[in-house]
Amino acid sequence: MRNIKIVLEYDGSRYAGWQVQPSRPTIQGTLARALGELTGADTKVTGASRTDAGVHAVAQVASFTTAASIPLRGIMRGLNSILPGDIAVREVQEVPPGFDARRDAKSKTYLYRVFNRDHPTPLNRFYSWNVFYPLDIGLMQQGALLMVGKKDFSSFRAAGCGARHPVREILSFDVEGRDDGFVEFTVRGTAFLRHMVRIMVGTLVTLGRGKISLEDVKNLVEARDRTRAPLTAPPQGLFLMEVEY
Repeated sequence: MRNIKIVLEYDGSRYAGWQVQPSRPTIQGTLARALGELTGADTKVTGASRTDAGVHAVAQVASFTTAASIPLRGIMRGLNSILPGDIAVREVQEVPPGFDARRDAKSKTYLYRVFNRDHPTPLNRFYSWNVFYPLDIGLMQQGALLMVGKKDFSSFRAAGCGARHPVREILSFDVEGRDDGFVEFTVRGTAFLRHMVRIMVGTLVTLGRGKISLEDVKNLVEARDRTRAPLTAPPQGLFLMEVEY
């Protein structure tokens, strides 16, 4: 059996997330069906990140085993000819037998995009969150720093999260305001809880609007209580940018 690692790009707008769900379109399910058509065998696909419904990926990593002797370039071309236009395979690589896209990931980087103007952006409505109120970039940058480090992130953990424990390490968290009206939140961590990035961004946007203070953010991190978090950002502004091994 060959162990294959692939890098995917996808628009998650019309999918119910990465993980297979009964009677709903998912990235994992669509990819598994394409692999079955290509190889003639049922294939289990493991993804580095279980992105939520509506969330996108620039570089999602997945792995699978196969007995097919198809060359690597043939796997990429074959999958891209079968997959719908909103999913594409960017890279294909043969890896050692023990490699697992999820377990072996050392860090992941996510980007969240906010369009901060007093009018909507129709061309980016599926790829950003439109926040109409002015945001204090400097204040949000200070708030983001309060979330960096190894901490108990229970306050930023969605209901139904299946993680065994809430301790995660955020390696960096940057907030950048751009001249075109977009505000970009880039967060890199060793692992994330369900909806964690979206809850952190929602908290920072609430801070940037002046609805809460830096002391409130500090207290929220320390409270380890999800009911204290003010807002969960919508999914369409979130992109999985990179997975490091």
